[in-house]
Formats: sequence, C-alpha cells, structure tokens
Amino acid sequence: MQLDTKQRITELSIKELLVTQQLNTKPQVVERLAVADDVRELLPDSGLVRGRIVRCSGDAGLSLALSLCSLATQQGSWLGVVGVEHLGLLAAVEHGVALERTVLVHPPKTSREWSITVAAAIEGLDLLIVAVPERLSVNDARRVQTRLQSRRAVMIIVDNTVLSQSRSMNGSNEAQQFLADVVLDTKTKSWSGVDKGAGYLQHRDVRIRVSGRRVARERNYLVTRSC
Repeated sequence: MQLDTKQRITELSIKELLVTQQLNTKPQVVERLAVADDVRELLPDSGLVRGRIVRCSGDAGLSLALSLCSLATQQGSWLGVVGVEHLGLLAAVEHGVALERTVLVHPPKTSREWSITVAAAIEGLDLLIVAVPERLSVNDARRVQTRLQSRRAVMIIVDNTVLSQSRSMNGSNEAQQFLADVVLDTKTKSWSGVDKGAGYLQHRDVRIRVSGRRVARERNYLVTRSC
C-alpha cells in the first residue's frame, strides 16, 4: 500500500511538472519588418524577419532589395546602404525608399575594417543593404552575423552575379561568407516601354527564383518591375 501511494505521488508530481513547464514555455515570437504587397509573396514569412539575412542576386538584385526595404522605411525604420556602388537616389525614391531615414556608408574594403563598420551600423539601424567585399574573412563574417542576430536587424546582401541552380538551392556556396536565410535570384527576361526605337524603358519582366535554408522548397515567379 505504501509503495502504491508513493508511486501515485511520483506520477502526480511528474504530471504537475510537465504542466508547469508547458505553461512557462513562451512561444517564439517571429519579429518582422513589413514589406510592400508586390514583394510579400516572395518571402516565406511574408516579411523581413529580424536577425536574418536575405541575398538578392542577379541583374535586378539591387532593385529588388530597395523594394523590400521601402515600406519599412516609410513606417519609421532606418536603412543603411553599405558599400553599394552606383546606387541612384532617384531610383531609391522611385522604389518607395524614404531617403530621410536612409544612411549611405562607404567603408574600406579590407576585411576587418568593413566588418567593424557594418557591426557599428547594425547597432543603430533596423535594415542594411550591403555589398560584401570578396576578401572578407569567414571569421569577420561570423562576427557580423552574430551581431546581426543579437541586435535583431535585417541584412540584405546584393550580388550582381546570377546564381547557378545548385548554389541557389543550397543558399550559398564555398565562396560565400554569409549563409543566407532567403535567396532571391533575379534574371531579366524582357523589357518594355520603347516604341519603335523611341521613348524610355519603363518596365521589365523579371524571373525570381526563391530558395535558401528558410525556404521549404524552391519557387519561381515572373514579376513586372519598374525600371
């Protein structure tokens, strides 16, 4: 009888402990920065998740990166553009980026100084669009990614090269210092706006391949983008 009583008390204690653990376990909250309607379906979480990295590659990579940041800057988030050459401010405005909350940074391309500059920018900004120098070391990249995750910022890497199928499916390759959570690989299929040699290019049809370690399966989209 005493053994049965002790066994029942033990079973009740275990059940109470499990219930208490379940009550005290808080569900993980995914913090997102909002994105515009025309790019929302490209992202697996329908927004830019804080602490993560997005890679925009291909000939429309910078254009897409600006579009991803536009609504967040309009809603009060600050954007840092680090080391991105040939960024047109007019183009940024046309894609909806609020210039009054945009900071342009041109750091040295040496690995250590670049990583220090980006880490400092992460401290005060919600969003970063960056061009990664080729000689950035893996250790410096790891430090930047750790800081990004701890400060809950979002980094968008622009890469003008078009990723191969295998690179896109893996989200990165040996030459890439950062492991992207989402990879948006772009390639322009056609242009429109010019009529018989006259006028201006106004739109282009872009194929966007979505992959990365946060993407359950690779997806493809054909979207029309402003020039």
